Amino acid sequence: MSAITEIRFLTEFQQLHNVSSAIASFERDHPHVRIIVEQAADHYESLRAFNSDEAPDIIESGGWSLFNRPGMFVDLLPYVKEVPGLQEDLIPGIMRVACKDGNLPGLPVDVSVPLMIYDKEKFDQAGLPYPTEDWTWDDMMALAEKLTIRNEQGVARQFGYGNGVDIEFFEPFIMRNGGRLISLDGTARGHVDQQAAIEAFKKLIDAYRVHQVIRKPDEPSEAGDLHEGFAIIFGFTWFIGGCIEHGLSGRFGVVGLPNMPGGQQGNMIYMGAAGVTSKSPNPHLAWEFLHHYVLQRPDSFRSRSTRTLPITRSLAEQSGMTEHPLWSRYIQELDHVQISGFYINEKWNASRQLINEDINRMILEGADVAQTIKSWTRFA
Repeated sequence: MSAITEIRFLTEFQQLHNVSSAIASFERDHPHVRIIVEQAADHYESLRAFNSDEAPDIIESGGWSLFNRPGMFVDLLPYVKEVPGLQEDLIPGIMRVACKDGNLPGLPVDVSVPLMIYDKEKFDQAGLPYPTEDWTWDDMMALAEKLTIRNEQGVARQFGYGNGVDIEFFEPFIMRNGGRLISLDGTARGHVDQQAAIEAFKKLIDAYRVHQVIRKPDEPSEAGDLHEGFAIIFGFTWFIGGCIEHGLSGRFGVVGLPNMPGGQQGNMIYMGAAGVTSKSPNPHLAWEFLHHYVLQRPDSFRSRSTRTLPITRSLAEQSGMTEHPLWSRYIQELDHVQISGFYINEKWNASRQLINEDINRMILEGADVAQTIKSWTRFA
């Protein structure tokens, strides 16, 4: 009787249904392999596990900073090239972000991009046309003003636009204006403090202070949650996935981010990854499981509870996402993604709370946008 080979799979995710399903089908086809799942609460626990005497074969993380660490993961590109047609099938936009210095440290998982989601019912009630791909930021503000409804006391029962106060949610508009938060080598000076970034940021702050179409932090509101009282929503795949799961997909449409004066088509991307550690005694077998888990199960993207995007063209087609009235636009957007500042520089990512506090001051106190942004060069 052949010995059982164990592959230890460490994940930072809490929901294990998807990986459990992949393990069941993989072990059925590989009866002499056992995938042992372990959980880590955060990057710190993952690093501690890797540095222990019994490092896991695979680590899966919801963030990307682990995969920037030299020597922690094997390069998966040689394995990718062994699978006929796989390298060409991988979506180029995702690979632009995932590959570092010509290496692929992990297969992207939990992939999400933001687009603009509009409530067709609210547009119909206001007699307004739905946004189209050629709309501009000024077009969006004009629509959002008409779609913001306040009572006699000035409390909104409907906002024209919904967006969170987070530097990551502002970054796509800077990209589309031809700017960057930090350079590809991790430097903020000469990027976040340049006119393209400042101009885009001022437009966003004006949406709160001048146009008053976005709910300010702690502003009294009768609008309810995003899916209830907001006409246009800056929405990631997890938001539209929730709408689909709860039977609300017919109420919403999806369109690209508005065009900015800089004329670029960039967008940010959220994703984690699963990679084979450099300490794995069975790297090829670990890769075989990763290949099955991430790339061979279109059913995992057909579920009504799906919140993420596939990383190959064939998976997008086999799952039906390329034909879906909402998911299809998210798949298209993957061609335009760029690497975000929080993927490039850990110090920048760790400074997010301080940066967001500054954004709150811009919105609530009118702090000078240009001077505030220029001060962020100290974070990277």
